[in-house]
Amino acid sequence: MKLWNVRIFSKSDSPCNHRSLRYKLLSASVMITAILWLGAVNPLTSTAAASYGGINGTPTSSSPILAQVPGSLVDFAEETVDHLSVHAPFTAWDEAEMEFTPLGPGTHGWLITISSEGIPQGYMIISAADDGSYILSEYGIGSTLPFSQAPLNERLAAEGLLKTGGGLPQGSVVRKLYDVSPVWQVQLPGKKPVYFSALNSEALPDESQSSRIKALPTLSAATKGIVTSTSSNAWLAETPNLAAAASEDPYDNLLWLTSAHLNAGSSADLRNLLQEHSALIFKSKKSNAAFGSPFSLTGWQRWSSGNQQNPAAIYVSVPLRHSDTLRFLPASYLIGQGQFYAQPE
Repeated sequence: MKLWNVRIFSKSDSPCNHRSLRYKLLSASVMITAILWLGAVNPLTSTAAASYGGINGTPTSSSPILAQVPGSLVDFAEETVDHLSVHAPFTAWDEAEMEFTPLGPGTHGWLITISSEGIPQGYMIISAADDGSYILSEYGIGSTLPFSQAPLNERLAAEGLLKTGGGLPQGSVVRKLYDVSPVWQVQLPGKKPVYFSALNSEALPDESQSSRIKALPTLSAATKGIVTSTSSNAWLAETPNLAAAASEDPYDNLLWLTSAHLNAGSSADLRNLLQEHSALIFKSKKSNAAFGSPFSLTGWQRWSSGNQQNPAAIYVSVPLRHSDTLRFLPASYLIGQGQFYAQPE
């Protein structure tokens, strides 16, 4: 069993809106005790990739493999929170704690859970680029966070994958994956992996996973339209533009299926469409399961920088159905990956 050490960072005020980080490193003994306890009452733990066995999903090993949080990642995350927290709806992030969780093998990313006084306020997903820099792949506000354990537990029980007593079979592996959207991968011994959305725990078809890898552009500092750490000091987040009364569910009114799709060849085009219409609906061409679409687009947030090669980034807001969570995705991720429709009035 892989046991990830987790650092929790708290933010405190300092002059000029620049805050220093004070953190505590949870000891290996505390982490082992907590995870062993969780394994006894819960078939899953918060590890990035863990093997489960024994009664009620108790881990087969308690030898920790410590995953240190890179200082450069912490710097980028803190700067990003600083930029966001001066704007609604992110103002509660001003005094937030950040908890870093590495995502699954090969993902090269981190889930940063943002809490205030122990209450979840939102999250960020930061990916490592090919050149060693960091990319803001996604962020969101709300209490329903990606990779939440309880919904996955309920789904596994509904699918009949849990043993009597509530645990996974010995040798099972659960991983957090992220390419286009958060996904759980559940590998039972001797069986093909099964996949579930880590946002709403819906079962995903196997064929959607091959399209996930092809959906995103190669991540590097040269990738345009995305906030990166190479010019993090120059990035400036503008106030989000959010539709006040837009529907959060494209299934509320299906008339958009009978309308002509709208053209958007760039992030700027997509922002212009959102200025013209109260909300849009995105539907992927062949990879709806991979993207978690169709979904509504209800606004955008623009980031600007002093980098002439990557002067601006547009993130579009995507409400998570049946929750209070609002995701922000790079508009460039969606361009060329599907079609946009005006949401019916």
